[in-house]
Amino acid sequence: MGAIATLVDEIGAAVIHQEGNPMDVSVDMSISSMSDANINDELEIISRCLGRRRAYSGTHVLIRNKTTGDVVAEGRHSLFSIPTSKM
Repeated sequence: MGAIATLVDEIGAAVIHQEGNPMDVSVDMSISSMSDANINDELEIISRCLGRRRAYSGTHVLIRNKTTGDVVAEGRHSLFSIPTSKM
C-alpha cells in the first residue's frame, strides 16, 4: 500500500503543479484498494484535477491493471498552495 500511496501523492500533485511555483502541500489523502497488483503487472494511471478554490485543490487518481482492466486503487488527494512572497 505504501507504493500506491506514493503514486497518489506524486501524481496527484503533478496534475496541479504550475511551473515556476513551489510544490503544493498535501492536506489529505483517501485511498481505496480494490485489487492486487503483482510485480510485473503493467499499470495504467489516470489523474485529473477535480477543482481549485483559491489556494485549495483536489485531485483524483485511478490506478488500473492495463491487461485485465481491473481497478487496483483509487485515490483522492487534497492540496494547499503556499502563496509566493511578493517581496
